[in-house]
Amino acid sequence: MKFREYILVLSLAGASVLPAASALAADCNSSQNTPKWDVLDRAAQAGDCANSRLQSYDNSVTQREQQLKDGPQNLRKDYDDKVNNLRQDTVGRWDSARDAEEQKLTDGRARVDQTIQNGRDRLDAIRNAPKNRLDSLRNAGNAERQRWDTLKNQTGSDVSNFLGGNGQ
Repeated sequence: MKFREYILVLSLAGASVLPAASALAADCNSSQNTPKWDVLDRAAQAGDCANSRLQSYDNSVTQREQQLKDGPQNLRKDYDDKVNNLRQDTVGRWDSARDAEEQKLTDGRARVDQTIQNGRDRLDAIRNAPKNRLDSLRNAGNAERQRWDTLKNQTGSDVSNFLGGNGQ
């Protein structure tokens, strides 16, 4: 009788463990088909499942601890990488901006030089205007004198030819 009582107590204890064991086994690996009456096999599966969960938890804890240890180094590395990327990006921008500023300065100098040359040309024109007018009047007088001389000579030769003379 004691054996039957022992089996009965064991089955009742197994029945109370059965839902928890089946829930753990269902979470862990539901592909194994064990009969419902095989309480020991289910309990072993639940133990294996709990052991694998504990190992995965331990692994995740050690990974987190490693991340916490490496955290400051990783943050510093990320910061340095971002600083380097920004430097590389801005160096090109600063170079192109500097080249653009140099081009603006060169263009500005050229405009100033052209303005100065235009001013010099105007001053030269104003300064030389009276002399040019006087020279043009002198040249006009010389041209008029030349025209009068040519007309006088032509008229003299025409008159002498008209009068029948051979020339002068």
